[in-house]
Amino acid sequence: MKKINEYLHNYPGKKTSDDMIDRLLEDPIIRNFVMKHDLKHETISSGINNLLSFKESKDICNQCTGLYDCKLITTGMTPTLRYYQNDVILEFTKCKYNTSDDSKLKIDSMYVPRKVFNADFSDFDLVGKERKEIHNYIIRFLKEYSRDHPMKGMYLSGIFGSGKTYILAAMANELAKLGYEIIFAYYPDLVRELKSSIGSGDLEDKIERLKRVDILFLDDIGGEAPSQFIRDEVLGPILQHRVLDELPTFFSSNLKMKVLLEAMQNDNSIIEKTKSSRIYERIKELSIEFEISEKPTHLS
Repeated sequence: MKKINEYLHNYPGKKTSDDMIDRLLEDPIIRNFVMKHDLKHETISSGINNLLSFKESKDICNQCTGLYDCKLITTGMTPTLRYYQNDVILEFTKCKYNTSDDSKLKIDSMYVPRKVFNADFSDFDLVGKERKEIHNYIIRFLKEYSRDHPMKGMYLSGIFGSGKTYILAAMANELAKLGYEIIFAYYPDLVRELKSSIGSGDLEDKIERLKRVDILFLDDIGGEAPSQFIRDEVLGPILQHRVLDELPTFFSSNLKMKVLLEAMQNDNSIIEKTKSSRIYERIKELSIEFEISEKPTHLS
């Protein structure tokens, strides 16, 4: 940031900080800011560098015609003033030409390529009854869901290549824009990491994150090798917590929900059937099943 003496040459005849303050107060935005917060002379004087920098940057922004023309060091950002604990604070926020989307930063993608999150509902294939029903539920969820109005997530089952991951990724993008923290995990790789974390000291931390994140997406559940430990000591507690706390959970699988029940059994014993049934019941509590029986007619 420039020092006050470096600004003096821009203000002919202004030789002192008081002269500079008088000139700054001619700016309607700065004058309104000072009046709104009833700033005293000493506060204005101590914050004069920020006020001068604000005016200089704002004047540059007012002449700007687009990001390609941005002359600020902080490209795509515009200055704003804030009053905090008797100080004048200079901050920069996105300008009107900066349309970059930061919402994807709220998505913790675990073992899923980031390019997957280029998915967009403008490309949603609405051909067929199944996809229309999915689309309708998604729109209703986005409009109606809140912590005060809990709703079930979705369990998308269907053939390989039917676009299940794409649909969930587009959903995750929309929810991130609404401010929700999201974990989107490719489940078979997540299982491998959780297994490798046994005894490393951080398994419980990872489980806690999966329990408590605002919205959880488990992609390709049922595609992993069966594991009693993961089923009973990891997945079960995660799903149980999310059921009790009414936290939305979304799944995709090549297996229908009832077939997943069988896939999670290591044998046909009563104990195995009972433990697998617990997972099945929790998934039913958390999600509504939608089946996709055909590949999309197009998928960008």
